Amino acid sequence: MSVADKPEAPAVTTPSVVTTPTVVTTVSVVICTFNRPTLLARAVRTAREQRLPPDVAAEIVVVDNAPDGNAQPVVAALSGEAGLPLRYLAHPVPNISHARNRGVAGTAGALVVFLDDDEWCAPGWLAALVATARETGADIVFGAVLADFPDGPPDWDPSGRPFERRLDRPSGTRMGLRHDQGASGRWIGTGNALLRRDTCLVGDAPFDPWLGRSGGEDHDLFVRLDRAGRRMVWCGEAVVYEVVPAERTRFDYMLRRNRRGGQQWASVAVRRARRPALAAVSIAVRAGVQLTLVTAAWAASRLRGAPDAGSRRLKIAQVSGKLLWWTMPRGHR
Repeated sequence: MSVADKPEAPAVTTPSVVTTPTVVTTVSVVICTFNRPTLLARAVRTAREQRLPPDVAAEIVVVDNAPDGNAQPVVAALSGEAGLPLRYLAHPVPNISHARNRGVAGTAGALVVFLDDDEWCAPGWLAALVATARETGADIVFGAVLADFPDGPPDWDPSGRPFERRLDRPSGTRMGLRHDQGASGRWIGTGNALLRRDTCLVGDAPFDPWLGRSGGEDHDLFVRLDRAGRRMVWCGEAVVYEVVPAERTRFDYMLRRNRRGGQQWASVAVRRARRPALAAVSIAVRAGVQLTLVTAAWAASRLRGAPDAGSRRLKIAQVSGKLLWWTMPRGHR
């Protein structure tokens, strides 16, 4: 066979390499602050020190709600330190709802994480929140909030559980509006919570300014999100610590806090009810019955010298707040 008769060798082609672009998850950590520059510095530092996978990009954004802008020099000083990108926003009219809305509007992360200015973060906190959001596809992820008592826990409850959000369940466990009886005292709230922007923070004012002075704006948001079918889950590995000074461990402070919590709950329930007048009557009747039962249980515990007398008294304060919800101050400031 001549050279001319030999079959041609097939052309050798190099297959093109298709590179799939890495999908980056963007996260904005929003810290609203009001006259707590020292605590704020610790919150910002521990947030900026978080280590994240290469496909997660995060920023830390401080929203200063103080009229004199006292957080600005703190942020300026911290900007020179190593860590995640840091930005400063200002809303000088004190109203926590306005401050939170400013933080949402001034950021672009697909995931928005709220951190209180008196909280500081354990290593791995932010990565755990993001991982749980990715794995579960949940709209909202709540992390653990443990108490940091500089002067020691309260004598009336050395466990400190009323000050904590602690749930002994696997990460990814479904959460809801009702308090889990196996959990510690705190439940849902924006401190150490991740929310998906496109399903949870739509519109110009996701947080209602009507509740910006009284508080309860976060519970109000979660009530609306729950009704819209948004999914809330737990992440036990995402841990922050809340600094609880001595004045906030006093029993009289806790009585006032529980009473205010009852007012906030009932106020939101009436405001978001389809028939507000009917809801107000229903809450009053149920709270009246509950107050009678809880008061009787407290009296029995006190007569026996039972250790649960204190917690029952706190429950009385909460129920009385539900009964007198309409006395709660509210509105724009």
